[in-house]
Amino acid sequence: MAKSFAAATAMARQPASDDSPPASPKPASELQVELFQLFSNLFSGITGRAHGLIDDQKEIKPLILSRVQDQPSLFTSSVNRAIEELEDFYQKHAVETFRHAKTLGGMRLVTGGQRTFGPSALNAVRITGLYADTQLIPDPIYPFVRSNLSLNAVHLQLAIQLFYVLRLRPLVEAELPVPPVFVVPSFEEQLEQRDAHTKLGIEQLAIRLLGPLCNGEVSSIEDVFDYALNHEDAFLAALMPSGLFVAPGDRPNIVLPPTEAASRYLRELEGVRASDALEELKRLPMGVLLTNGVLERLRPQYHLLENASEMGAQPLLSQPVHWHYFEKISLARAVELRSKDILSEQAFQTLRSIQDDSLSWLANIPVATLANLLVNSEHRWFREELNKYTSQLATAGPIETDAMVREVSHGLSSLVQRQKKVLAEIERKYAPKKAAAVAGGLIGASAAATATLLPSLAPLIAAAVPAAAIAGAAWGYGKEKVGEEVEKRQAAKSMLGVLATVRPAS
Repeated sequence: MAKSFAAATAMARQPASDDSPPASPKPASELQVELFQLFSNLFSGITGRAHGLIDDQKEIKPLILSRVQDQPSLFTSSVNRAIEELEDFYQKHAVETFRHAKTLGGMRLVTGGQRTFGPSALNAVRITGLYADTQLIPDPIYPFVRSNLSLNAVHLQLAIQLFYVLRLRPLVEAELPVPPVFVVPSFEEQLEQRDAHTKLGIEQLAIRLLGPLCNGEVSSIEDVFDYALNHEDAFLAALMPSGLFVAPGDRPNIVLPPTEAASRYLRELEGVRASDALEELKRLPMGVLLTNGVLERLRPQYHLLENASEMGAQPLLSQPVHWHYFEKISLARAVELRSKDILSEQAFQTLRSIQDDSLSWLANIPVATLANLLVNSEHRWFREELNKYTSQLATAGPIETDAMVREVSHGLSSLVQRQKKVLAEIERKYAPKKAAAVAGGLIGASAAATATLLPSLAPLIAAAVPAAAIAGAAWGYGKEKVGEEVEKRQAAKSMLGVLATVRPAS
């Protein structure tokens, strides 16, 4: 499988010069729609199934295995064709897309801190989409096409990335004037291999964080590795309590024995890294291995900060471990966590708070529903409403994250309670109308029934009159009930209604 993929992938090339003329007059929104169509084609080529027909990541592996075993020629040709089309798109539009991302205004955020786009990243987009104007997302598929990632089961890992990023398609196809998500090409792998500025920047970042753990001055990453190799015990004794090493899948601030940390690190890479790359890691001395683990955490953070600077956006992360490293880097570099010309401290802390584990239910909002909310600009209303609940903290001095989480949680509870009041008001509004319709109908039915009991009037009144009167009462009641349900349904589609729907019962 890896060989067939490699055959379809051209040699990685440097990003085109920023001075190159635009390759296409197409609007950026159309290019995004085209990009997602190419993603969809590639997903179908790998799995043999349309993206919308797969509900769970677990379905992907059996589909690929079956396709490789039963239709190897079709599998190879369809994947190669989709890869070539996608690569051609990148060749023509990658720089143009990146350039356009710099022109976007509003509350713009750039995600990062990780090299994959999985469930946590998708949930973060869903949640943050309730608050921000635009989320710039480094393209998780671009590195597969333009670089050698040394991955195991590369088709499976690519299909998983496609599975999650394609969930954003309704936000892209809404083609709003201000795009809620905008996928930009991810040049990280190529820059790490060929760009001197990037290499130096990552090295300086690593020295700034790891240098203090080495007894003496270090001036290069080679010096750090040498110290980790030749003074392993002293290095590990300083590294583990520093919090700089966090194994994949672990939470920060868990101090492990070095042997356990190394074991977890290698275990998490099983089935992900190519076997030869993994075996090479297993042969490394422990100090060197864990240093490599730290560097793998720092590289995406460096690119996140570079992207934020290039595109004039606020860095935003989706997991506690990524915030952990972001804060350590910011402290080491003596820079602020937020871009002051993009976000206020209040808005920044609110964005962090709505990603707290206690508010994870916000990610239950379907992407299609989120798209409808954005079409109606309800995210701006939501932002203003939450700001009302957090404004007191913002004026009282530095904001503690825990305090902000409490205020945001209280604000969300209040908004949900407001929705309950809206529904109750609708019910009160229609209650007299329904009662009047029933009462009027019953009076008519009663009069008709009395008339039929009078012998002199009996010949003039058909026996069906009481039934007709009752039917009229039912029609009047039903008409008012329909009106009530329509208003309730419309209320449920508002931001308040959506929040009330997805919030778990307390």
